[in-house]
Amino acid sequence: MLLCGHPCSRPAFLEPCSVRVASPAESLRFRAWQGLKWAAGAALVGWGVLRLYERRPRRRRSSVVRGAAIPEDFRAAGVIFYTMNAQELGKLLLAVEERRVPLRELGLGSGSAQKRVLLFPQGKREPEDEDYVATARREFVEETADFGDLARHLKGPLEAIWYIAAKMAVVFCEVPASVVEESEEARSSQAAAPAKPAPRPRRQQARQQEGLPVTVGGAKCPLLQEKDAQKKKALPLQPVWVDASDLRIALGSSAGEVETQIGRYHLFPVSRKFFQIGEVSRWLGLVAPSRHRGVAAR
Repeated sequence: MLLCGHPCSRPAFLEPCSVRVASPAESLRFRAWQGLKWAAGAALVGWGVLRLYERRPRRRRSSVVRGAAIPEDFRAAGVIFYTMNAQELGKLLLAVEERRVPLRELGLGSGSAQKRVLLFPQGKREPEDEDYVATARREFVEETADFGDLARHLKGPLEAIWYIAAKMAVVFCEVPASVVEESEEARSSQAAAPAKPAPRPRRQQARQQEGLPVTVGGAKCPLLQEKDAQKKKALPLQPVWVDASDLRIALGSSAGEVETQIGRYHLFPVSRKFFQIGEVSRWLGLVAPSRHRGVAAR
């Protein structure tokens, strides 16, 4: 085909075309939009992978174990007595004690001060203790004078949690609901009973015949003063039964105060952190139980 020089005889594909070049600002906006789409896609994929990872069945060892799993070098032990109402947790036995605590942990500012706080009975291990149950029993008897005669229930195989942050074994002991009423009635009767008159002191002649000193420099001898101080010394702990619902409310609040029959008290920081452990919080009813993460008693 012969082409003449007239413009009308040129094919369309030979016509020169004009290509518009994007400005730097437009190019930058285009790249930013492409990067945003890539980032959104990557985030969506990552979210999907994370959801699949969370839903996969995992075999996780429960922290509620028998005595064989508690290490032999435990430093302390505690006990939590509790009752059950049908299938729900009823009451827990805690105690009020004066401790020096950081005020920031209680939401009361900075520094530290002596405060009456709420905790579960606990104490350090002694050389004569056979195991952690013996430590928990001894500490409970020493600090509460065996409140409600509950020490008799600390026998046989009991469930326990190893609280690694404090190197402490915490024993869980279920007691009948009737124990709560009996212990509260005993407390009320003791509070209502009239104070016994102080015993008459022995005569000086009788003590001299026994070879015991009566006064030193006109004052009572240090030996008698120490004995009198031991008699007047109050117990370290003031036990009190706490409703599980009140404890759940306190653990869910920022203040961490628990309403009890003898007053309103903050939870001791160590005890509060213990109750917030996964297995313990599920036992309290703070977290819905899971098939793979639930507390499994062996």
